[in-house]
Amino acid sequence: MNAASQPPQAEAPARSGFWRLGVGLLFTPVAVGVAAAAFPHLQLGETAASACAFAGATLCAIVGLSLAAMVEAPLAAALTAAALCAGLLLTLAVVQPAPVATVLLVNSGLVALAWALGCTLGRRVQHAAHLFPACVVAASADLVSLLSPEGPSHAIAESERALSVLAVWFPVPGGSAQAPALGLGDLLFMALTFGVARAHGLPYLRCVLACAAGTALAGVAAACTGLAIPALVPIAAMLVLTLPAIRKLRYSDRTAALWSMLIAGAVALATLVRVVLNGH
Repeated sequence: MNAASQPPQAEAPARSGFWRLGVGLLFTPVAVGVAAAAFPHLQLGETAASACAFAGATLCAIVGLSLAAMVEAPLAAALTAAALCAGLLLTLAVVQPAPVATVLLVNSGLVALAWALGCTLGRRVQHAAHLFPACVVAASADLVSLLSPEGPSHAIAESERALSVLAVWFPVPGGSAQAPALGLGDLLFMALTFGVARAHGLPYLRCVLACAAGTALAGVAAACTGLAIPALVPIAAMLVLTLPAIRKLRYSDRTAALWSMLIAGAVALATLVRVVLNGH
């Protein structure tokens, strides 16, 4: 093989990755755009319409993110993309364009930001089992953040302006309303998980389905109880239950992992007890 024949072969995987990344990042805004055009003419009951909006938001974001996560970007490119997406979201928070345009841009920015940061970090995790303590710590932090009045998740949920640019939105059938579902933190953690799965050969489809199942459980629990349910709790639980490899902690990692999980769990439990005792 001569030198002249090597560049086309080397460029083929790059072109394939470029198109896969493009499809992944465009999947969510395209799906939302189609739904925004079709849903005003679709009449459903209130419960069915809410379920449809939640399912649409979560599935579009997870599918798009899982496709994009299959492509690894150089660190400099990923950080540049993350900075651009953060700038876009900050601009949208200030400018507030038309509702449909806002939803399309916000959803695009959130998925791309999660891919750029979460997947990049996940691919640099040294061992697959490090995902186990990460699941426990992330779920505990999400619970504390949502239940504590001073927590970031609680503050975002109380702020319409913050929620408008930090959650994935999807049209509600029967009108022009939009409903939020997954937040940026949920997307970042799922992207990290997908990055770990790609880097360490975990069953990728099972990982994606676990995240989808955990999100669905959170949605069902929220609908049944009328309470805000931290999505990372069922997402993390499904990952730990369905990915046996991440439960195999190396001996050298066990002490640090167990202490981190115990401390995170204790803080989450104390926060939950405080909320129950206060009657909130």
